[in-house]
Amino acid sequence: MKVQIFSTLSGMELNEWIKAARLSKKLTQDQLAEALDLTKGNVSAWEVGRHEPSYGTLVKIIEITGFNGPLPGLGAPIVTESEWPFQKVSKEKVVALGSSDRAQLEACIILSAAQLDLDVKK
Repeated sequence: MKVQIFSTLSGMELNEWIKAARLSKKLTQDQLAEALDLTKGNVSAWEVGRHEPSYGTLVKIIEITGFNGPLPGLGAPIVTESEWPFQKVSKEKVVALGSSDRAQLEACIILSAAQLDLDVKK
């Protein structure tokens, strides 16, 4: 039996999410690229779906734009540093995890939260 842990934002792809985040702050591709210390070409490639930014860059986009809607493929918004709830877990190491390892970590957290009778979104 396969259990789906992540849900996707209805119909939104990652490239659309990046553009929505940028436009929510009324930034041009040049302005977002400058804030990320990258090129307009990087932002353009993400928005047309030719390339995908790293997880760390996605976190930076959230911090720059304040756009914190759920990312496609994840069931909840990314937690930014100011909201990091764990004192003994390194945010940097979690951010550096591959998507499979992040999924495994989230599954463990969901199971623990359910055992503590915390609200777990399905």
